[in-house]
Amino acid sequence: MHTTISSGAGWDLVALGGEITSAEISELEEVLQRFLTVGRYNVILDLAQVTYIGSAGLSLLIRYTSAFRRWERGDLHLAALPETILNLLQVAGLISEDHSHFSIYPTVHAAAEAAQKRTSQ
Repeated sequence: MHTTISSGAGWDLVALGGEITSAEISELEEVLQRFLTVGRYNVILDLAQVTYIGSAGLSLLIRYTSAFRRWERGDLHLAALPETILNLLQVAGLISEDHSHFSIYPTVHAAAEAAQKRTSQ
């Protein structure tokens, strides 16, 4: 897994690539925890280049989505998910036609707009 971090007005972007397995989870958890520690609650995960997410990765996404949403301060926005990752979330029961555990956007730009609106509320 590789990560790239950048920021915008009211949001932070973490672009991920490769496989998110239990071996790489601690690196991603450290990045997400750092945002929470410094009070940055609107984080976008760009998953366009992710080829695989294991069960440890799914667990981490669920935990940190709840952490970022706590006290309605922000959200963990998932953007540009490849079809294989969308299918995985559907099979795991985390998203369906009428429900999603996550805030999912087709592009990073759409996620950034949503995060900025949330920040300005």
